[in-house]
Amino acid sequence: MPLVPDETYYWEWTRRLQAGYFDHPPGIAFLVAFGVRLLGDTHAGVRAGPAISALATHVAIVALAWSLGGRKFEGAQSAVRAAILMTLLPLATLGLLLATPDAALFLSSTIALLAVERALASPLRSQASRNWWLLAGLALGAAFASKYTAVLLPLGLVLACGVHPALRVRFGEPGPWLASAIALLIFTPVLRWNAATEWISFRFQLGHGFGASSRGNPLSRELGMIGAQAGLASPILFVLLAAVVYVALRDGWRLRNSVTPTDVSARRFALAATAAVPLLFFAVSAWRRSVEANWPALIYPSALTLLATSSASWARGRAWRSGLVVAGVLLALVAVQAWKPVFPVAPSKDPIARAYGWDTLAAAVDLARHDAFFDSTTNRWVAADRYQDASELAFHLPDQPVVFSLNLGGRPNQYDLWPTAYEKVRVGDGLVATFDADANGDSLATRVGTWFEQLKQGPLVALRRNGGLVATRRVWLYRSARSVPRRSNLVPSLSSPR
Repeated sequence: MPLVPDETYYWEWTRRLQAGYFDHPPGIAFLVAFGVRLLGDTHAGVRAGPAISALATHVAIVALAWSLGGRKFEGAQSAVRAAILMTLLPLATLGLLLATPDAALFLSSTIALLAVERALASPLRSQASRNWWLLAGLALGAAFASKYTAVLLPLGLVLACGVHPALRVRFGEPGPWLASAIALLIFTPVLRWNAATEWISFRFQLGHGFGASSRGNPLSRELGMIGAQAGLASPILFVLLAAVVYVALRDGWRLRNSVTPTDVSARRFALAATAAVPLLFFAVSAWRRSVEANWPALIYPSALTLLATSSASWARGRAWRSGLVVAGVLLALVAVQAWKPVFPVAPSKDPIARAYGWDTLAAAVDLARHDAFFDSTTNRWVAADRYQDASELAFHLPDQPVVFSLNLGGRPNQYDLWPTAYEKVRVGDGLVATFDADANGDSLATRVGTWFEQLKQGPLVALRRNGGLVATRRVWLYRSARSVPRRSNLVPSLSSPR
């Protein structure tokens, strides 16, 4: 499967590594950069880091289940169940192979949970406890640098320790405070970058998550969020995951005054809280706007571990077996559809199809760059209207040049923070740009034409997957720039639609 636009967008970040980006912290950029250092600026290179990270995440989940399960025969059984879950859930297998911030978030948050569980299992104020807390701080800092939602993990843990007497005593040992200091220290460069850019990344994410939406109503958005999670985990297993989180919270609360700080029920209570808090957070967010399917994904490392280690008969019987079968079937169907479109889904509605056709568009743009129309121009730049198109062109053009995103019809993004076409295109330069092949795209293309002495309508390019039409783009050629406006006069607000 070719790279989807978000993946090429994050690949663009690797060419300008820094401590923060408009959309996310830098974790995914460094993870992708690791892969391209190994395998080059190729499809395999972009996905190599996330693939290695996914494997490490699987191992960490198995280790966490083995640890919580008891390290003897029960622990080994739990580890096997965790391995099966991680193999069959579409989210854990296919989802983590894509180059997205979730790949880095899952690995770092799972290691943090493993370290926290071991710290809570160690005697109070022991050297072992302190060492595990130190590892938890390192992993948590990496999680903060992967995705801002990682803050929900320590929030859930703090709430669990605050209300549970057996866990509350942990506030009296230095480990949690050292872990917090280490995590914040690792996150400091991200904070400094945001401060230098007027907190633009924080402001965007807050608006993206809590800004009012005109789509649907609160009830439909809540149901949509739950339905999306059932799709990511498979319906039966999602019910089981929710059930084990509830049971762990219930049993931990009932036993709160009669257990020691290292008791397994207290540790299960803490893990359940780190799953429940993200789900509740995004349930509140869904009341105002639609929640994308992957946003609450932080719930799964803890929930998967609790299900794998549960001794309840309902968590190990027919429902468990049926859930695995359904998850395996869904995984196979998604894998087949990613390999070849066999189901009757219109290409324009198929999220997998968004990865296709960009090589065709890049070939048309590359041909336009060598058109005789540009013979009298100085430089020949390339641009697209949206960041998705710009990043795909940058990746697929033979020389992988700088490609600008004009952002006339899309939301603000990282391209606005880099040198833009409005700053780089000089008098006498030429430009090849792509726009949607519709009335709005033609209008934007004509608007750009007023900045140049002459424009030429290029070919219409169909983006296809196996013959099915995904989208269409129009290539436009502009010769001899004369008056390119300043970008500050064109930047839309952060509340513009995605």
